[in-house]
Amino acid sequence: YSIHELAAGLYHNTLMSDRGAKALDYLKTRGISIESIKRFKVGFAPESSKFLFNAVKSEGFERGTFEKSGLFGGSGPDFYDRFRSRIMFPIWNTSSKVVGFGGRVFASDDPAKYMNSPETPLYKKSDIFYGLHSARESIREKKYAILVEGYTDVIKLYQSGVHNCVAVSGTAFSDRHASQMKRFCSRVLLAYDGDTAGVAAAIKTGYALTKGGIESKIIQIPDKKDPDEWVSEIGGDGFIEKGVKKAIGLLDFQLLTSNFANKSSSEKSAIVSDILSEVKDIDDPIISNAFIKKLADASGVEEKEIKRILPNKRNLKSVSPDKPQNSASSLTVNDKAAIGLIKVFMHGSNDNREWLKTNVDSNNIENKRLKMLYQKIVTVDIKEHSSIISHFDNEEDRRIITKMLVDDMSTIDLEQMSRECVDTLSQGNKKEQIQRYRQELKRLESEGKETSELMEKILEIQRDMNE
Repeated sequence: YSIHELAAGLYHNTLMSDRGAKALDYLKTRGISIESIKRFKVGFAPESSKFLFNAVKSEGFERGTFEKSGLFGGSGPDFYDRFRSRIMFPIWNTSSKVVGFGGRVFASDDPAKYMNSPETPLYKKSDIFYGLHSARESIREKKYAILVEGYTDVIKLYQSGVHNCVAVSGTAFSDRHASQMKRFCSRVLLAYDGDTAGVAAAIKTGYALTKGGIESKIIQIPDKKDPDEWVSEIGGDGFIEKGVKKAIGLLDFQLLTSNFANKSSSEKSAIVSDILSEVKDIDDPIISNAFIKKLADASGVEEKEIKRILPNKRNLKSVSPDKPQNSASSLTVNDKAAIGLIKVFMHGSNDNREWLKTNVDSNNIENKRLKMLYQKIVTVDIKEHSSIISHFDNEEDRRIITKMLVDDMSTIDLEQMSRECVDTLSQGNKKEQIQRYRQELKRLESEGKETSELMEKILEIQRDMNE
């Protein structure tokens, strides 16, 4: 823990010095007070690639400590700082020890706005909630937690007097998070961003909590705002009155945000199917029956009919966030590769995107909808994730893209993933070529015609595939 504590102190002192003046001004414009900056030990990592390393290398740490800390890249004398030109948010474990950091750019259009420490022996992302070290007592006292998406959301809410607030740290909400949360409370209110991606993430997290035996409700943040902005407008008391006290149940929220009441019969059927795909995994019969009753009331379908459908759902996977509804019953290898490339384009860096534009032949994508989505996404100038959805008009396209957006890609090597997906698409195309040539070969043989040239083409493709 010592190296992380040293880093946190160094970054914080740098923020409070002349070197961190611009970063400090930025935080002030966001409405974050000096008191909050000190409480959460917010800091600043300057541009220098050796700033932290040079400061701690004489402290007697072993080489393995540098390698396992998640603070550095490289090795040996070539270690370099992982975080540069970023506002730094120390991440504490439940014992109030710093175990990692979240870094945020503040003065550029870099689409990689946030960067978190990688998983380390100390920093297991699914075990950590940002802000829990400060919120723990308030959560136990109030008997519920407020879960948000961002570090600044936690800080601003705490600053406004809402102390029982935490965020997941560098990853999507998981079953493990639900188990950890259950140690402190049995009810969670979700205050996610009010945009399309935030709504989808809130629903996904709400079901994860429900399956973990935790009651989940949703605080309705006004459209396209985040909790940070909203609490700045209405204050902590306003957040309690307009948000916490008016939070609605998960299923009510899903039906409301999907505009269920005004959908066609076929659209309602698809939404009901999505909901039942989640309900089938809720083990508590009291909770699952409550969902079914409410769903029956909303849809006009009798409870017994919904229960009749539900057992069949238990043998099905839930509708894949990546999978168009008109695709085959299971994703092909080609489909998975295409989905991977779309995710890399949305979640990756500018370098990742430029590589894809140069190396991907979208004609190798077999699924028509996925091909169209890929061809569309490569034309989008990605600045913020929330802006991506606006480029898609079709509701089903927006649903698919939204679910891809909320997938956590923070622990994946996107460069390697890109190459593997491109190889898969290319190999699949070559296999199709071989199949076509073999069919042609049979025809030529049946007609007694020359086949040596075609045989050579097949062998050439096979050699290319094996290289």
